Amino acid sequence: MNTRILALDDSLILPDTLRTTLNRLLPIGFALIGIGLSVALGRLDVQRQESELVANAGARLSGVRAALEAQLRSAFGETEGIAQLLSADGDISPEHFHDMARQAIASVPHIRHISLAPGDVIADVYPLKGNQGVIGVDYRHLPDQYPMVQRAREHFSPVLAGPVQLYQGGRGLIYRRPVFLKGHKGVKLYWGNVSIVADIDRLLSAAGLDLDPGFELALRGSNGQGSAGGMIWGDPKVFDEHAVTVNVDVPGGLWQLAASPLGGWPSMSLFASPLFLFALTCTGLFSVFVAQLNRSNHLIKLRNRELKQSQAQLERLAHYDAITGLPNRLRFNQYLLEAIEREPRLAVLMLDIDGFKQVNDSLGHPMGDLLLQQATARFMQIIEKRDCVCRLGGDEFAFLLAGSESDCLEQVQALLATLQQPFDLKGSAALVTGSIGLAWYPEHGQGTDRLLRHADTAMYAAKESGRNAWRLYHPDMTQRLQERLGLEMNLRRALKNNEFELWYQPKIDLFSGRVEGAEALLRWRDPQHGLVSPAQFIPLAERTGLIIPLGEKVLDLACAQIAAWRAVDCLPGPVAINVAALQIERSDYVASLSRTLQRYDLPATLLEVEITESLLMESQQLACEVLAQLQQLGVATAVDDFGTGYSSLAYLKMLPIDHLKIDRAFIKDLPGDDDGVAIIRAIIDLGHALGFRITAEGIETREQYEFLRIAGCDQGQGYVIGRPMPADQFERWLESEARSGVLATR
Repeated sequence: MNTRILALDDSLILPDTLRTTLNRLLPIGFALIGIGLSVALGRLDVQRQESELVANAGARLSGVRAALEAQLRSAFGETEGIAQLLSADGDISPEHFHDMARQAIASVPHIRHISLAPGDVIADVYPLKGNQGVIGVDYRHLPDQYPMVQRAREHFSPVLAGPVQLYQGGRGLIYRRPVFLKGHKGVKLYWGNVSIVADIDRLLSAAGLDLDPGFELALRGSNGQGSAGGMIWGDPKVFDEHAVTVNVDVPGGLWQLAASPLGGWPSMSLFASPLFLFALTCTGLFSVFVAQLNRSNHLIKLRNRELKQSQAQLERLAHYDAITGLPNRLRFNQYLLEAIEREPRLAVLMLDIDGFKQVNDSLGHPMGDLLLQQATARFMQIIEKRDCVCRLGGDEFAFLLAGSESDCLEQVQALLATLQQPFDLKGSAALVTGSIGLAWYPEHGQGTDRLLRHADTAMYAAKESGRNAWRLYHPDMTQRLQERLGLEMNLRRALKNNEFELWYQPKIDLFSGRVEGAEALLRWRDPQHGLVSPAQFIPLAERTGLIIPLGEKVLDLACAQIAAWRAVDCLPGPVAINVAALQIERSDYVASLSRTLQRYDLPATLLEVEITESLLMESQQLACEVLAQLQQLGVATAVDDFGTGYSSLAYLKMLPIDHLKIDRAFIKDLPGDDDGVAIIRAIIDLGHALGFRITAEGIETREQYEFLRIAGCDQGQGYVIGRPMPADQFERWLESEARSGVLATR
């Protein structure tokens, strides 16, 4: 028994000894492991701290760069209106130049002066006071400035020179904008340059270069030469201290912006890491346990953090616009709901950018996005900190203003004014306007949906009034909107049920009295309400896009009637039809017209197409292409309502058109209106000199008829000649006029 016990005890000696040895070595092993982990964690922590410093510097630089580029666009974009005017007209009066320059300097305080230099010799400057000495200065005799003038001319794009010492004293930046005129066969002729001189220190201060207490900033790249250029601002040593750098886009080149922490980059060591010191104090089993626990906690924190960041990003995507960074419709509704509970009175605005579609179509969506970003920056400078602006989508913005009524109305006017300034889209100037609708809380609604709906209704009323305007909501607007919706429904039914017909108004030769054609005018015969005025349904058809199928209907009805008259040999001459802007912009109108002519086996000479002067001004390139294709087919082309779109006859000479139709607004007061007499004679004489036939619309009296005939107008139409008539009545009119011989004696 004892032997067995002794034998059993001997068998236990080796395991106990081994366990004891392992227990003694375990703390050392754990300590070594802990030290290794501590070193690794310490290094990661040091790298994290260094990365945060670099990231903070980079974030600061990105913000300063964005502000700096915005200030540059704001300062030097003001010259685009002057340059565009010079390019179009080849000249600008001193009064006009001074007025535009005065507005530019008023909106951007750090602009010192703006000068015109035809042939690179300064001819005019604003303000003149204090700058008289630069009049007559020839840039070709200024070796420190002329190379930048040459660069702008050779590259056909603006450049930014400076900083330079100014003749008037002090340092400045000079924005050189070359101006070219359109010569023979599209050759660009150099006119000279427009220059803006800005106070560099005030501009940089406005961009926030001197407002950061934690970083030291420096800027180099004079004359847009980037890292190879001279210093512009700050201590050059910043660039030698492992600084973080970014490039700043400036006209014609780059600047380089650098940042480093005040006092230099700190020297990081393991002992600066709290994780390293904590892990180093742990030994043995507890050190390993604590180290593992700490590592587990660290991983959990990281996971809760590679989660909070995801939630924040999702939250931002759900509540903020990706292009402008503004709150979206959902977030705006929350702001509005909170403001209603807090404020006794609020202004809710809906703003739509007029002309934004043309920017997108002509320059592309990236430039459209850039315009939205620049417009947002302008809006943020106008509204107060307590107010709110959001982007609802497309080119539509909503504002929430909590100031007094007078303050809110001033801000509305300021929003309209800021959109009227040209936008510089990477060298392309864009001109837009705005339409604003305003609804007051609580007068116009006590809920978010009603307020936004009423502001939207008022905004559409502003658009209908001619755009570039604002309108206050009125209950009548809602009623008109409902009526418009009902009219739209009936209009769609009318298209489906063929409720449209064409009436014809004769056009005669004012010298012989012979009928030379007719204008086809669309009429809608509603089964319940009878004839509906075109003034009611044509604008609605254009807004809803129904003008495209409606235009197809007009084309088909007109060609069918021409074919019927041709079959019985009673053609009055070419028949003119009107074409709306959307038909040109959103459909292949030339192909549609060609197919219709083929369907009815008609020569193209029996048709004339009239487009409004405003369409020529808004979509010049597209309208010219379509008119040229129509002329190639043999279809005559005419500009309707001439005189209302502010175009020049010299410009119209380059367009593929045959006729000018003088708008009835210039005819109605003849011959007693001396100004009207002068305008009509000028249009007729200059139009003939440019090779156009002239037609006068709206002739309603014998006196008007005689004056226009004596003045040399080719054709006329109006009530004194014949009112618009259905086809059968028009045929009887033609027969009656032919029998009586009245036309020949007019």
